[in-house]
Amino acid sequence: MTQVFFDISDIVTYIREHRSVSGIQRAAVRIIAQAVRLRGRDVFLSFYHPVKKAYLTCPAADVIDALLAFDIDALAPALGVRAAKAQIPVPFLTRYRGQPAKQAVHVARMRLAGWLGRSRYFDKRGLDFGLWQRLYGPRRAVKPVTLRPLADIARPGDTVCGLGAIWGRGKVETAFRSAHAKGVQVYLLVHDLIPMKLPDLADPRAARSYHHWLVGSADYVTGYLANSQATATDLREFLAEQGLTGTVHVTPLAQEAVSAEQDAPPALSPFVHEATTVPYVLCVGTIEPRKNLWRLVQVWARLARRADLDLPRLVLAGKRGWLTDGFLAMLERTGGLGGWVIWLDAPTDAELDHLYRHCVFTATVSLYEGWGLPIGEGLSYGKTGVVSQTASMPEVGGDMVVYCDPASMQSLETAVLRCLDMSERQALESRIADTPLRRWDDVGRDVMAVLKG
Repeated sequence: MTQVFFDISDIVTYIREHRSVSGIQRAAVRIIAQAVRLRGRDVFLSFYHPVKKAYLTCPAADVIDALLAFDIDALAPALGVRAAKAQIPVPFLTRYRGQPAKQAVHVARMRLAGWLGRSRYFDKRGLDFGLWQRLYGPRRAVKPVTLRPLADIARPGDTVCGLGAIWGRGKVETAFRSAHAKGVQVYLLVHDLIPMKLPDLADPRAARSYHHWLVGSADYVTGYLANSQATATDLREFLAEQGLTGTVHVTPLAQEAVSAEQDAPPALSPFVHEATTVPYVLCVGTIEPRKNLWRLVQVWARLARRADLDLPRLVLAGKRGWLTDGFLAMLERTGGLGGWVIWLDAPTDAELDHLYRHCVFTATVSLYEGWGLPIGEGLSYGKTGVVSQTASMPEVGGDMVVYCDPASMQSLETAVLRCLDMSERQALESRIADTPLRRWDDVGRDVMAVLKG
């Protein structure tokens, strides 16, 4: 039976710098997990090892539990790489902003109290000692997996597949080219063509790297996977414009929850806990211009002035991205428009799960998306949303959301008002409950059907 190797080089790089996963990495992990269920130990992980300076591989089943849970403290030592350190979610430390020496003293005292089990120290400061134990308590020892060079294991007819953000990674591309030269099939999942569709809103260096990677990939790929019909159309048009050819398979992503139900209450930071003490609308995604958050926040400012509305708070949940300084400075300077808007920086999957479960509805008003994971995630929790009627997003939302023109604040405002209407919201929620949603099992089966091709 043929073997399938899924590249996770971007995940390995990511866990060295971050404690939470982005949408692209989350999609890749869920696809790999389903592949392991279908094919067991014929499925491998491969990546460029930043310490060993080689392109290595191991059976995916050996680390799939840590990978699926994005358990950095288990995954990193298993793969032999360094993990990013956990950050302490302590609101009272913000009073020492600009005073690093004092802040360091309080962090040291807190660590000591945690290690000694002094819960009263945390209680006096309004902190959750249980949260501290879950985040920073003793970790189990993790045995490193056996890593071998891809060239020693992959055979002609096997498949290597890049599911994540691998552009700009020359060592990975070299490994793919070498595999192709030895008769191994190479597939790439293309999530979007943002640098080509919205060049003014992309990091110029990243855009050049992406363009170069996509053009060069035509030399060695067997075929492309596209995460939506819209992305497939964009990719085919781009390849044609470049005078290139390539087979594009459409494997839409899922409309499924962030994570499975947990046995214990989730470990929530105080910031997430505070943000959800009143009704709120949830907007999930990296804080960047493409997400169209400036228009959305301005609509919230307008609606907040209306005395006839019982307006929920707007919660923005996502890590800081490209060209955000002015936007975030505005939020800080205005106190989140007087408390109407809160930004939660890089929430964990457990925190996102909590946020989705308790929101009134969601908002995804991007100017462009390759798929739109937050739309489908919201639907999986039974929540409708305000959604842009552009690119791939109608493929995700179907007839279960309220659409808007993302370039028009009046259209945005009208859509928000419709979702605020309880009768309309309940009608959409009833439609969601009656609609079969696409699951990651479906995505994994579709991807594996193409890769076995």
